[in-house]
Amino acid sequence: MKLLVVTQSVDVADPILGFFCSWLQAFGSRTQKLTVLGQRVAEHNLPGSITVHSLGKEQGDSRGSQIRTFWKLIWQTRKDYDAVLVHMTPIWILLGAPIWLLLRKRMYLWYEIKRGSWKLSAAVRLVQKVFAATEHGLPAVHKKQVTVGHGIDTALFAPAPDVREHNHIIAVGRITRIKHIEQMLHAVASLPECRLTLAGGTVTEGDTEYANELQALMHRLQIADKVEMGWVGPKDIALLMQRADCMLHASQGGLDKAVLQAMACGTPVISCSEAAVNELPEVCRATAETLGEVAAGVLALSESDRKKLSDELREHVVQNHSLERCIERLVVEMS
Repeated sequence: MKLLVVTQSVDVADPILGFFCSWLQAFGSRTQKLTVLGQRVAEHNLPGSITVHSLGKEQGDSRGSQIRTFWKLIWQTRKDYDAVLVHMTPIWILLGAPIWLLLRKRMYLWYEIKRGSWKLSAAVRLVQKVFAATEHGLPAVHKKQVTVGHGIDTALFAPAPDVREHNHIIAVGRITRIKHIEQMLHAVASLPECRLTLAGGTVTEGDTEYANELQALMHRLQIADKVEMGWVGPKDIALLMQRADCMLHASQGGLDKAVLQAMACGTPVISCSEAAVNELPEVCRATAETLGEVAAGVLALSESDRKKLSDELREHVVQNHSLERCIERLVVEMS
């Protein structure tokens, strides 16, 4: 199969999408030819056999200029692909469909956000299949939906018990309201011996407003000196998860890959998310009100019970969400 992938970012240093370079490398080894269109292209370590084109966002090109470059490239490279996979941005399906339908190219979409839009609804009508990590990946289960797992690099995200730091709690992801970070702050306030690393940052003005509210809440809860907040680069996130005693999670969107990355490291994840609890054993499941209580129970486990839990969490990811299984399934489904 010759495949065209359209994505927002090709950059190993991207704090949100840096992981996607490992996906592209895996696709490259399983396809006859791989062509990539990235809105933004920066540092990457992809082999020369993978052709990467930029739409110009990294050099400040306007939205209109990026769209014109997109149309030009999908036409110029039309002999280099017979199927298209758009990652997370259904607008590119809508913009590319007139050309791809004319050329009889098969169209596919990867999507993993519980929040929908008219663009998603329209794109789903045009594609052959829409892929998601879990059944919670779309606002509602669709007949075209294929669940393939989250594609976690289990070689990178692996246990390292010797670096674990007692009572070090982490939370990973963008600082935005859907993550319900205030619930995690209340949980940490009930765990006086613990400290929290919030590995994330803001993207929109609304995020910045929310971050300011969180800072005020930390001071009211008297835990500001126990909380560190800021982006952690993709190259450092695995070590952070290995160092953590546990991870808190309260997002009510789709299943965050960070949950599975931590599980692959053998790090217990305490979550009240509907999407996450289906992936977790009972001992890690909480409500918004019991996050702190459940975390305290996990932190108090004996070393032998902790190891059993860690092994169970990793095995679940290896069996259901590994990068190798995910990419292999995607290739089969698109071939």
